[in-house]
Amino acid sequence: MDFDLESFDWTTSLPSQPPNPIDLDGAGAICETKRFDSFWNTSGDRVILPAGKKYTSKTARANESALTVTNYWDKEQDLEKTVLEIKSPFMKAAIKAAIPEYAAFNVNVKNITIIGEPHCLFQYREEIMSYGRGMSESENEEAANHVQHLIAHMWEVFAAEIIHFNALEWLADFEPGLEHKHLWMIFRPGDLIYVRDDIPKAFRLDRMILSGKNWRFYGNDIDYNGTHFGYSEVTETIEYYEGLKPLKELSVIPFGRLPEEEKQINREILICRGRKFVGIHGKRYLWFEDGPGRSSGWMKTRIMADHDGWCDTDLGWRVSLRDDKKKYKPEDALESLTEEEFMICYTRIAGYSLRENKWGRFHIDDIGEITFDSAAFKDLILPKDQKAQLLSLISVHEDDGFSFDDLIKGKGKGMTFLLYGEPGLGKTLTAESVADYCKKPLVRLDAGTLGTSPKSVEEGLRNAFRLAERWHALLLLDEADVYLEQRKSRNLTHNGVISVFLRMIEYYHGILFLTTNRISAFDTAFISRIHLAIYYPPLTRLSRSKLLYNFLAQISPESAKALKLDGTLKEIAKEKLNGRQIKNIVRTACALARGDSSADGNVCKRHLETSLRPMKRFNRTMERVRLNEEKQVLGIKEVVEEEQEHEDEDEVDSDEKESGDEEDEEDEEDDENGEGGSDEFEESEYEIDLTGEQNEQDELDAESEEDIDGGGEEDTESRQNKRRRLL
Repeated sequence: MDFDLESFDWTTSLPSQPPNPIDLDGAGAICETKRFDSFWNTSGDRVILPAGKKYTSKTARANESALTVTNYWDKEQDLEKTVLEIKSPFMKAAIKAAIPEYAAFNVNVKNITIIGEPHCLFQYREEIMSYGRGMSESENEEAANHVQHLIAHMWEVFAAEIIHFNALEWLADFEPGLEHKHLWMIFRPGDLIYVRDDIPKAFRLDRMILSGKNWRFYGNDIDYNGTHFGYSEVTETIEYYEGLKPLKELSVIPFGRLPEEEKQINREILICRGRKFVGIHGKRYLWFEDGPGRSSGWMKTRIMADHDGWCDTDLGWRVSLRDDKKKYKPEDALESLTEEEFMICYTRIAGYSLRENKWGRFHIDDIGEITFDSAAFKDLILPKDQKAQLLSLISVHEDDGFSFDDLIKGKGKGMTFLLYGEPGLGKTLTAESVADYCKKPLVRLDAGTLGTSPKSVEEGLRNAFRLAERWHALLLLDEADVYLEQRKSRNLTHNGVISVFLRMIEYYHGILFLTTNRISAFDTAFISRIHLAIYYPPLTRLSRSKLLYNFLAQISPESAKALKLDGTLKEIAKEKLNGRQIKNIVRTACALARGDSSADGNVCKRHLETSLRPMKRFNRTMERVRLNEEKQVLGIKEVVEEEQEHEDEDEVDSDEKESGDEEDEEDEEDDENGEGGSDEFEESEYEIDLTGEQNEQDELDAESEEDIDGGGEEDTESRQNKRRRLL
């Protein structure tokens, strides 16, 4: 094919100074292309013959030819592959200067061999022609002729593709698109590639190959291996499709072919994400929440970003960074990486979900800083002296200068808190609020996590202790009853669990919170292991009023103030509810208010009463069931039920009024004992000065006497207490 170098529009910038190639003993000096065929002969040997010849000669494969093309045929005479060998020193110099893939290629030592179609010549044709123009302008006629010959060969191989591609580029009314087999025309090695996905990303392309019917892309992104940031290999795929497909519908596309506006937006997003990725290394306490339209399988959760910890698990692996590419230390990466390197940073970090107790990889876009609730500890219903004790013990434990070791080295360095009382009174909340106050992670455990065999308990505790010490976290073992129960001579498995538990906490160096509802079955061996035990008595009416107010104020401050002023909160607080039940009632009432068009989103009395009613019925049912079980144990016949299964509203209201009258008497006793305080309470302060377990018991005894001697109609709860005492 004739080719006129002067007919091209030379628009691409020129290299500053074309390299001066070395002539390898005349190799490739003749500006020509020689073609050969490689066959299997009858003896089973592969032979190479000049194209169209049945014999060869010593000079047939002259080393002087600039290009040689060899077709390799299999034994069935089907074409296996085509090999282009570039020997011309001028052509090699042009390729080295124009194609990034060959930038480090030593053209003075060996020839360039391209197996298959020479896609790179098409993809970098503009750069190669620009190089040739430079040769022409420098009056290096021989070099210009060699480059012209290389371009002519490219045109000969890709004539049909070039016509198709030019139509794609030049027709203004035509939406750009390509057939699957022609996708290679727009993907150049070294280009920045954009991947459209739930989490869009980018990478630097190395190569693409046709694997079966699908195109496979191999490239590099920037990842972290626990010690350095560097280049890591990635792969993407475009599956086979029929016909012409618009470029805008491709899941993988060169970044430069994005629409200009989309390109600018995505560039800023990718750079921002890359900086965020590089900024998170080592061990970091963070917040994770799925973005809109995405579902990673993770809940809203606090996480510990910890690549090394993840690598130590069965799920993790150490990211392999390329040794032939530059690596960056974490402290230098933010200053050293280029904008394009930030754009190709990996999209996830390895970490641990503190809510689900699982390791995983978390999308960097959905990670942020934690907003700590420092007010939660202040609002905690605990005496001030116990709050002060808690913080003092934790502060002393964290003080490196304060060390109090056991007689045996490594023993007794931990701090164990026991929180005991009925459900729903704030035991778990105490551990959570202390962790937030100290801005530390909270690792949670329960019986479902640890199991009930000595082996599983030991393994689970060892792993939890390791993580808590690694992250300087607080550790919470919720509902630890099964591990605190007294040992029995006949239950060897349970005894083994207790022994393992005692031994493990003895050597734990961190802070451990234990919560339990059943202190009566407590094994005495634990007493010496507890540094501080905190009792949570049942809530008083005033406590319940304050809880109602605080929960409401978090969602609707206006509603909280209005319901406090009209006495609704005091009325609702007459019900014997725990903190968790109060929270659920408020949440349900707020949901009802949101769906009530007449309330304008404000919570009113009827919303609270509606949400309270089914809980009262459920509580009465559960109490009847429990009393019947107690009577069956004692061999006493069941008494006739006072309440029908389906009560009418009038009877419910009557019970509420009677219960409220007795509660008022109870509140008067609280005021006399200095516990309840004034009916009015400060909105900003959520503190109660509890008088201790003995005073609480005295109150209950006094109340019981009132129930028996008071006469008249009694509320359901008073009658149940009387039956319990009689039993």
